[in-house]
Amino acid sequence: MIRKKLCMLLVGCLGLSLMTGCGSKGSNPAEALKERYSQYVDLGDYKGIQYKPTETKITTERVDTEVNRLVTQNGTKVEKKEGVALTGDTVNIDYVGTVDGVEFEGGNTKGAGTEITLGSSGYVDNFDDQIAGHSPGETFDVNVTFPADYHTADLAGKPAVFKTTLNYIVSTEYPELNDELVAEKTEYKTVEEYRAAKEAELVKTQAEEDLETDQEAMMTQMMETSAVKQYPQAELEERVQQLVNQIQNAASSYGMTLDQYLMVFGYDADGFQEEIRTSTEKYIKRKMIVAAIASKEDINVSKDEADAKIKELLSATGLTDVNDLNSRTGYTEEDYYYIVLEEKVIDFIYTNASPKTTDDGETVIVDEGTEAATEGTSTEAASTADTTTEAASEQ
Repeated sequence: MIRKKLCMLLVGCLGLSLMTGCGSKGSNPAEALKERYSQYVDLGDYKGIQYKPTETKITTERVDTEVNRLVTQNGTKVEKKEGVALTGDTVNIDYVGTVDGVEFEGGNTKGAGTEITLGSSGYVDNFDDQIAGHSPGETFDVNVTFPADYHTADLAGKPAVFKTTLNYIVSTEYPELNDELVAEKTEYKTVEEYRAAKEAELVKTQAEEDLETDQEAMMTQMMETSAVKQYPQAELEERVQQLVNQIQNAASSYGMTLDQYLMVFGYDADGFQEEIRTSTEKYIKRKMIVAAIASKEDINVSKDEADAKIKELLSATGLTDVNDLNSRTGYTEEDYYYIVLEEKVIDFIYTNASPKTTDDGETVIVDEGTEAATEGTSTEAASTADTTTEAASEQ
């Protein structure tokens, strides 16, 4: 899982545009992409791809979980002044930390109180364990030893005493799921109405996710059956170095060396270099294949479409200035054109694909559900809410 997180980080970094190649100066960026890459790709068959449609069942348990969020979201915190704190409890504490009898900076809550969950606070040594078993109102010493590699050199490896007061145990009281709660907190009047609405939302959302799964499977097939005759080597090397620099900067921001940072994700230097090069090549190959299909099928992107994508991304990120968006993502003008171009190419492939059928003509379905399902399915949602076409253009 940790290694996967670094892979996702690498893919995220690859959202940056490759350096400008031999595209015509001043041309539409999507046209420049097609001109730059399409001649170096031998495409596999991308029309009539056979696939097994994914149809994930919406289980009763999933609907229950979604409905019950209304209860958990409306819980009320209660300060318990009685009882005994146990591991897993959230507690409010105050403390004053000292080393050799001298208070150190940052070791005093100054009576403001702080909440921690015992067993997962992240505090040093066995701090949490020494609070468990105490009751609200008690004041006691918590004895710990700072790690030898602690980020504050003056404290590293030293024993410390935290004079700690357990103020109260944090408890949460939850309301009953009934018509009154639904009417007060939602636009619906009854639990039955609310449940039906949440089920419909799940069906629609799952239809879109299943569509994305199918489309991505087709792109994976295209990646496997298409060949890149020649990579833009200079761009490839520059992109690898850019990603190395970005990971290095991320490590530095945590006060870590690159090797230390990579160890967190389960990599050594050689494994990291291999992963980053593989990720980069996959990204460039995908981009080249998209460009090649777009060129062959005369799929284009207008400035209005690229501008609309910028507005969509600004809205999604809560930003208002495209320069801020560029700074945050590393995107250039070409990226926005490419995002739309890829969406159109994927939509084209999907539209021209063929669901696999059995000998008797029945469509073969990949059922992702593992429990008893409700009557609604993602396929029904796609057909009744016209989500198939809409989701295809939004992927």
